[in-house]
Amino acid sequence: MSTAMNRTVTHSHRVWPAGGGEMGERIRQHDWAATPLGPVRTWPQSLKTAVDIMLASPGPVSILWGPDRIQLYNDGYIVVAAERHPAILGQPAAKSWSEAYKPFLGRVLDQVFKGDAVAIEDQEVLLLRPDGNGFEERHFAGSFSPIRDEMGAVGGVFHPLTETTARVRADAALRESERQARLLLAELQHRVRNTLWVIRSIIRRTAATSETAEDYAMHLDGRIDAFARVQAAVTRDPSAGLDLEILVAEGLLAFGAHEGERVTGITGPSVCLRPKAAGTIALVIHELATNAVKYGALSTDPGRITVEWSIDKSGDRPHLVFRWIETGVGLSGEKPSRRGFGTELIEQTLAYELEGNASLEFTPDGLHCIISLPVSEILAEPGSHHQ
Repeated sequence: MSTAMNRTVTHSHRVWPAGGGEMGERIRQHDWAATPLGPVRTWPQSLKTAVDIMLASPGPVSILWGPDRIQLYNDGYIVVAAERHPAILGQPAAKSWSEAYKPFLGRVLDQVFKGDAVAIEDQEVLLLRPDGNGFEERHFAGSFSPIRDEMGAVGGVFHPLTETTARVRADAALRESERQARLLLAELQHRVRNTLWVIRSIIRRTAATSETAEDYAMHLDGRIDAFARVQAAVTRDPSAGLDLEILVAEGLLAFGAHEGERVTGITGPSVCLRPKAAGTIALVIHELATNAVKYGALSTDPGRITVEWSIDKSGDRPHLVFRWIETGVGLSGEKPSRRGFGTELIEQTLAYELEGNASLEFTPDGLHCIISLPVSEILAEPGSHHQ
């Protein structure tokens, strides 16, 4: 009889809850008498059983009990609570999760307290950032299940959940990456078609303006090289524009003309060109340099070339004004009667492809070429994929 009494006394004074890790200890030490739940000894067995199950669960679980939806949670939930831990233990959910309560959590709890279970999958919730500076999107998956009390009414909510923010963001990043890949593939296909069209055009027009096979081969090789330099630059960074200054310098270097020697200056504001515009302008520079080698500033020692550009904002829309000025040549001042590939490219193709206009003036001192192109047709925007 004495042994039976001892077992009864020991059982009646057993510490509850048993175990439960950090949150088991916090629940044991918490001043529940200061909360609407009251002292632990007054809790219904249904709540205690639910807490035992919660503390034994490996994943994040929370219990919201009573009309005030007082919150309890296990060790797994600490990661979800983050900076709110441990202050939200024993607090009403409306206070603990104030920013999410009205738009989402409160409505769900109302439904569960009516006896319905609710499941969520990657539910988006806007929560305050840890530093209190604005909100951040977080995502959760889990369920809200009613806990029946001894009278059969819903006394609380059993709420296992997992934060899925990292996966949702990773999935979104993957989808964006796939979208960008599709855009880049479409852009590449478009550029390949455009490149083939330009090369075919160069071949046809070079053939039409060449007098001999040797002349044809020489001009074709140079023009394709000029166009290929642009395509190589585009391939290195498809989203970036092509710098006009580099385009001019490389076009002249192909003929051995260095700035500071035969080239007195390459000057103008920083300008990044769209790939299509850069390809056409590179061909223009090649034709001007070819003409300079044959007949102009690069054919005679006194000859010099100045290349400059500016943005003219005086009209209805801004224009890039490009000037190629040759001096020290000694020309007749008369325009050549023969129209070659370069003349056609400058006077007609620029207008057709880039809505520009150009003038070629053969002064006694050398060629003056002035080209005006609408900025909206030729300039690349940061991060753009314009052709």
